[in-house]
Amino acid sequence: MNSKKYTTLFLDRDGVINQKIDGYVQFYSDFIFIDGALESIKRLTFLFDRIIVVTNQQGIGKKIMNLEDLNLLHDKMKIEIENYGGKIDRVYHCPHLSSENCTCRKPNPGMLLKAKEDFPEIDFDYSFLIGDSDSDIKAAEFVGITSVKVSKKYTLNNWCNEFFI
Repeated sequence: MNSKKYTTLFLDRDGVINQKIDGYVQFYSDFIFIDGALESIKRLTFLFDRIIVVTNQQGIGKKIMNLEDLNLLHDKMKIEIENYGGKIDRVYHCPHLSSENCTCRKPNPGMLLKAKEDFPEIDFDYSFLIGDSDSDIKAAEFVGITSVKVSKKYTLNNWCNEFFI
């Protein structure tokens, strides 16, 4: 097992924790955990000081969903993770459209920087970001976080199993 203590694990949501769908995950009934994600988060909870989700959610900007529905979805996700023995310490989301060029929408690092502001003890040199898109990886690179790109064939569970060797 990897005995190094890391400060923070940043996780993208769609495609890392839950299955991506055509369109937007608007309600918890649309939210399906990827096989092995719950077990992986449980195991990673004991290796990292905190686990933080950073997720682009432009469905809010498009008025497809609202903030209350998103917060409810995230609350239910966190409860299910906690019931399984894991923990998500915070969820940051960007509600803006990609055309708005905001600083929080990945590949911009705004959500990562906000997390560092909220948790000053975060050390990006001892953190990881797991994402499924190039924008996730670019956001991590911007602040010097080690990143891992996952896919349907190489999931969070695959990485977790390798990381614990």
